[in-house]
Amino acid sequence: MSLLDLSAFETVIFDLDSTLTNTHRYPIVASEWLLKKIGIDSEELMSSYIRNLVIRYRKALQAIVEGAPFRSPFDIIYTAMKNSLEDIEQKVDSTLVNEATQRFKALHLELSTPYDGVLEILEKLKARNIKLGVISNSFAGHARIILTNLELDYFFSSIVDCGDVNAYKPMKEPFERVLRELNTEVSRSIYIGDEYYADMVGAKLVGLTTIWINNRNISLEDQVAKYGSSSTPDFVLSSTHEFLQLF
Repeated sequence: MSLLDLSAFETVIFDLDSTLTNTHRYPIVASEWLLKKIGIDSEELMSSYIRNLVIRYRKALQAIVEGAPFRSPFDIIYTAMKNSLEDIEQKVDSTLVNEATQRFKALHLELSTPYDGVLEILEKLKARNIKLGVISNSFAGHARIILTNLELDYFFSSIVDCGDVNAYKPMKEPFERVLRELNTEVSRSIYIGDEYYADMVGAKLVGLTTIWINNRNISLEDQVAKYGSSSTPDFVLSSTHEFLQLF
């Protein structure tokens, strides 16, 4: 892949979770709380539960992308937590699952922290008068709250989440909304994200130049084979911090 020339771009758009912020812990903490409440302390069952939770969450989003009615992140998480308990043959207490989902939502705010180098990256981009945006698939309103809590919100001229457009990445609506709010051209914009399906597939659908943050060491070849050559990112980094080397 060729070297990135940032001078060719007037806009940089970021994903939030696992790109700008480290949010790996909160689903685990919420799941551990739920399983302990129902008396489960088996690491094997915990691993199985979390694995099923992630799979069910992703399948629910994919169904919406493919035409199913829009559902809120809370509804998707609640249903995924409930069904994942059934997957490991546990009795479901709907009230407890609702409480766990509320905790899941609250922990997303409480446990989100910026990755090393993010502040420096944003400062350098702002110093170049590059317009900045954020797109998030997470709970409605959380992107702005998290960025405000971290004192990073003032960097961004557009913050778009699924609740703003009733659509999830990789659908076009979130990308088109942020481009419109930033009053920028696709050809002068670059998108940075970690989720291949949501971020790379979605950004390429609208014609954006892309940087894939492959922080889980996933095979690029496997992703391209699954989603098609048109999804191939223009640049691949192993962490957001590596973006600093491009300045």
